[in-house]
Amino acid sequence: MMDRVDLGTELLRLTDVSCIYGETEDWHSAAVRHITLSISAGERVGLVGHTGSGKSTLLQLMGGLLSADTGKIRLGRLDLTARKRPKALALCEWVGLVFQYPEYQLFAETVRAELAYGPKNLGWPQDKIDQEVAAMAAKMDLSDLLDANPYQLSGGEKRRVALASVLIMQPPLLLLDEPFVGLDATGRREFMTLLLDWQKARGAAIICVSHDIDTLAAFCGRLLVLKQGELKLDAPLREAFDAVELLADCGIYPPLARQAVLSLRELGWPVEVDAVTLAEAAEAIKAALARKAGERHG
Repeated sequence: MMDRVDLGTELLRLTDVSCIYGETEDWHSAAVRHITLSISAGERVGLVGHTGSGKSTLLQLMGGLLSADTGKIRLGRLDLTARKRPKALALCEWVGLVFQYPEYQLFAETVRAELAYGPKNLGWPQDKIDQEVAAMAAKMDLSDLLDANPYQLSGGEKRRVALASVLIMQPPLLLLDEPFVGLDATGRREFMTLLLDWQKARGAAIICVSHDIDTLAAFCGRLLVLKQGELKLDAPLREAFDAVELLADCGIYPPLARQAVLSLRELGWPVEVDAVTLAEAAEAIKAALARKAGERHG
């Protein structure tokens, strides 16, 4: 298990990375092309784009599941574009990837075996494995399911098992592909709380692919926007949502909270426009109502 990462430590750097699927050499049809970015410990980054924009491909490149055709990818101390690629166990110490469909990464006969698989392959002593499995199961509300078959669990339970099997290895970088799909509002809040608590304790970075822009607005501090394999925007979250025309061109629209306060402002209400969550929008509207009431009584 790697020690806690210091905030601000660079964990991932992509330099002019491109990836082409299939046998074609047509760069215009590349899944991703000429991507340059870096990710540091403590960040929560949203990755968005229209269907087919290259989000999942980029996530798999970051996680070492795909090889870049050109460019350089540096993950911690590992060079993912070296001629001799890092072994899977070395990757697991630096990065964890949770797929959109948890069934794709569940294979053990019990939840206990699922959680223990990674640590066992990393060579942890059995007493430490047992201790960490019990602790992770308690955090993820899985203690009563440790002897259950993962494939017989509900969708939400499978997702928690898949996440727990990655978090138990304490990777400095966590990659999530559509983690909020199928969750109701309560489920999303609980899932975000789990991730935030884990990140706070670990100092890790989280990159999250999602079509749920409202949830990303409440979770992330930075936004990456892809269109046809190109990185069109890389900016702090609030600044990104100011680029309304660019986002619309990429098939992305600001959160409902931002749209609501913008509409009210256009109607002449003195509402702050940088709200990105419903809670912030509610506070901005309350403040605007108070100002209007003060004007009437002034």
